[in-house]
Amino acid sequence: MSGDRRAPVVGVLGCYGAVGGAVVRRLRGAGAGPLRLGGRDLGRVRALAAARTGADAAVAVDIRDAAALAAFCEGCHVVVNCAGPSSRVLDTVARAALAAGAHYVDVAGDAAVRDRLSAGSAARPDRDQAGRERGGWERAGRVVILSAGMMPGLSALLPRHLAGQGFDRVDRLTAHVGGVDRFTPAAALDYVASLSGGYATPLAVWRGHQVIPGASRPRHGVEVPHFPGRVNAYPYLSAEAERLARSLGIAEVEWSSVFDGELTLAALARLPELDPDAAADELVRASRLESLGRTPYFQMVFEMAGETGGRPVTRTLLARAADSYELSAAAAVPAVGAVLRGLVRPGLHEAADVLDAGAVFQALLDDPAVTRLEIVDGAARAAEMEMEEGVL
Repeated sequence: MSGDRRAPVVGVLGCYGAVGGAVVRRLRGAGAGPLRLGGRDLGRVRALAAARTGADAAVAVDIRDAAALAAFCEGCHVVVNCAGPSSRVLDTVARAALAAGAHYVDVAGDAAVRDRLSAGSAARPDRDQAGRERGGWERAGRVVILSAGMMPGLSALLPRHLAGQGFDRVDRLTAHVGGVDRFTPAAALDYVASLSGGYATPLAVWRGHQVIPGASRPRHGVEVPHFPGRVNAYPYLSAEAERLARSLGIAEVEWSSVFDGELTLAALARLPELDPDAAADELVRASRLESLGRTPYFQMVFEMAGETGGRPVTRTLLARAADSYELSAAAAVPAVGAVLRGLVRPGLHEAADVLDAGAVFQALLDDPAVTRLEIVDGAARAAEMEMEEGVL
């Protein structure tokens, strides 16, 4: 990225939210040129723009206003969507960006967005001279990167990087993701939507190279390697984890959300009784109460077992930050950089399929908000490592 005022304009929608603010901070730190900052509250947008006087434009935009959204996207080289909830925004911002001739990066945007962008005449495939199928966004010369956040995003990129660290074959992946983290209203709405939107299969595992529904159970008050004290683990298998297992040839995957506390987990148990908005409010309240008087943290722990040189090997990757939103931003900015540098071919992609996992890992190493990132040999040095590091 370059600080040249003539550099391509990067537009950031939802710029003052938990993820958007972290994205803006990182883009500025990376020397990005002029930013166009957008959000519904012009006062908050202007306050954010004022932190870099004269370099960034402040724009009031509500994504439900088609004309305002189109005007925001016009003239941008890349539009980064940090507005949520993704389950309601869907492909609205993506189509506005593409209509304006901009590339598009979405910190969320899962299968539902991909399916909507793949539908319609603009994205119908044709074939090039070599007979290869070519989609509408590729024909238009535009890059679309979805799932460029923490999960989905880093949740596939980091295991991909780990698999490249001396493994000839990967047999098993065990993931624990969570901590003491606050739900924002948008994040809570997306979480509620994910429970019934096909994002994941609760209590399922990947075993024998296939999905096994109902093969696991929630675990309460258990010790989980690299998490302090006793926590609660809720197992599920996401569509992203299934794709990861297929692409790496992993025979077994077990994946769990970790809740360091009881209130958020209790709120989750009540969600089926509530409508989506009330359920999201319940999650926001519970997570805020859970974090009172505690130091928030969010971490991703991936334990991978396999073989190298005919010998068994196990390695564990740990990534920790103050919250999940910092990790989402830390994944989104390398995606923007890859688009600006022309490293991603035109077309519709997911971040884990087109970003260099090693480069993303290095970006996290250099990120001051990432408080811990390392790969260790073996499955469990948890007690020793927590004693070395001290209290979270």
